[in-house]
Amino acid sequence: MSSTSPKSLLLRLGQKPKKALGQHFLLHPHQARRIVAALDLEGQDTVLEIGAGLGALTTFLAQAAHRVIALERDPDLARFLQEDLFHEVPEVEIVCQDVLEFDFKEASQAAGRPLVVVGNLPYQITSPLLFRLIEHITAISRAVLMMQLEVGARLTALPGTKDYGILSVLGQYYFRVTRLFSLSPGNFYPPPQVDSVVVRLLPEAPNPQAHDETLLHQLVKAAFGHRRKTLNNTLAAHAETFGLTSEAMRPLLADLGIDLKRRGETLSVAEFVEISNKVTNTQWRS
Repeated sequence: MSSTSPKSLLLRLGQKPKKALGQHFLLHPHQARRIVAALDLEGQDTVLEIGAGLGALTTFLAQAAHRVIALERDPDLARFLQEDLFHEVPEVEIVCQDVLEFDFKEASQAAGRPLVVVGNLPYQITSPLLFRLIEHITAISRAVLMMQLEVGARLTALPGTKDYGILSVLGQYYFRVTRLFSLSPGNFYPPPQVDSVVVRLLPEAPNPQAHDETLLHQLVKAAFGHRRKTLNNTLAAHAETFGLTSEAMRPLLADLGIDLKRRGETLSVAEFVEISNKVTNTQWRS
């Protein structure tokens, strides 16, 4: 990482942080090292970096990985990275592309192994990206992501808490989620208005596993569609969505020992899976 401050470097490039792209540049090399160290990189790993920016992480990634695919949506910064910073570093490929359009499967196949993912995520793409990682989970070996504290809180939230929701259930179903450390606004230029947190996501076989994961997603979204409503007014009332009648859904929940007066936010990940599997089994018999 260059000793030149992000502010000075941007001035030299004739650039300013772009608010529309959620640009907040990491100031301190030791924080970049902490993030890269959390990846536990091996010599054959291919790393996908989301939002390479001014190369704060990229420099250290290139020293530890076999290959780095550095995505940078800002064409001005992508040009700087390509022409000035990494033009003589063959291990680093600069790609000017939105990560939400990136083909994880193709990149993983080209690498011959699942990708390691890292990045400082702009707030507006954090949730869509996390769901995209779920969609392409077989192409990912692990991820270390920096995000706004509130999104990290949702990822790690427990049932019955205000932060617990769709992202909590599906994130914890597909990944082992670990909160690593937080970073105050003073670690960035320009400083954001909120704290950030670094989270590790390790894909792991769900236990218990849903027989029909599409149905599981539907159930979770329905349960949190109206947070204050009871399961009787969400899952049971909309049972047709899951291929059942309301009359079939209510005793199904009762068989599992789940009170219809509970709200979706009180159900554990395992309970959502149990409901999903019970619905699937009932569909097969009907």
